[in-house]
Amino acid sequence: MYKDAEKSYGSELLNLVVAKGYLTKLVANEAVRSWLDRNTPEFLEQFELVINTARMEEAMEQQARHGTDEPDAAAEPTAPQDEASGGLAAE
Repeated sequence: MYKDAEKSYGSELLNLVVAKGYLTKLVANEAVRSWLDRNTPEFLEQFELVINTARMEEAMEQQARHGTDEPDAAAEPTAPQDEASGGLAAE
């Protein structure tokens, strides 16, 4: 059972990374974000959870490295960044 889970983990992680990238770019578009917020706020909330997943993992890693119970303020989830600062920008 462990081996089966280990085999599927790679493809599931790849799917999550692709979905996260797409959702990050989609939600960064102000027109799309506004429409989602007005018409389907529950979808927007779930999209943001997916987008922030990797950031939470980073926060947990930093917490473990520093040996504290509180994540670093810099590791808190933030809005998507533009390309100049290393993130994705809306087109």
